[in-house]
Amino acid sequence: MDEATFLNVLKMTVENHDCTIVDFDLENHTINLDGPDEAVNACALAISKLVDE
Repeated sequence: MDEATFLNVLKMTVENHDCTIVDFDLENHTINLDGPDEAVNACALAISKLVDE
């Protein structure tokens, strides 16, 4: 998956879990999320599945 596609899917995943991206660093593979704890946990799990594909 190219970077632009990944970012689009990442954005959709985050929005679907009612979270927001505070910042991200693709070089260091870090994404900081904001939102209710349960939503952030679900979002992080969904992102980890996305990355594993």
